[in-house]
Amino acid sequence: MKNIILSLLLLGFCSKALSQEYINSDDFRFKFIKAKKAVGGNYYYTIKTPKGVRKTQVRFKMQSLSGQKEDFDPNKFYLVSDSYKWRVRPIDVRHNYAAGWIYIGFDYLVDFQPTDKKLTDWLSYRPEVKNTFDDFKMEGYQDICPVINFGTKRKPKMSSPYLDHKELKSCKIDLYFSLPKDLKKFKVYYGNTLIADTKIK
Repeated sequence: MKNIILSLLLLGFCSKALSQEYINSDDFRFKFIKAKKAVGGNYYYTIKTPKGVRKTQVRFKMQSLSGQKEDFDPNKFYLVSDSYKWRVRPIDVRHNYAAGWIYIGFDYLVDFQPTDKKLTDWLSYRPEVKNTFDDFKMEGYQDICPVINFGTKRKPKMSSPYLDHKELKSCKIDLYFSLPKDLKKFKVYYGNTLIADTKIK
């Protein structure tokens, strides 16, 4: 009996270790750390969601393949639900600063030129930076993107922000998604590469 228990424990340890190997994609490699219900807010603008929706956090360890700082495009991240047939864009992407526990975001970009001072403080119009989320559409899957009204009720200005690039070498990455509460099993991609197949309790 002791040998059987030991074998099961070893099997569990090996399975966990194998599930957390680095996966190469483009100029970076990723190691899945955890997926859980998100606590607190990380957003300049509140993205309102119905009662049946939960904010979910997914964390990775990321390293450049060259060992040097490389251009990192956070718009290549997306979550895929086979049950809902959805491809979901993150509502926020953050990385830890240096070796600390402080996580900072990427600059937000929109497809219009902001003029309001409260918008120009954190939104930019840079058409030379491509919204690469659109490059990885999946046949039979609906794209789900957060849309924010940057205008008023009478004069709405609807837009789905995307993110500017940064030069990064090694860090932890947090992705935040708005998902239905019953959506617990999903996959996460970076570009065309599957970097996590996981579920939350």
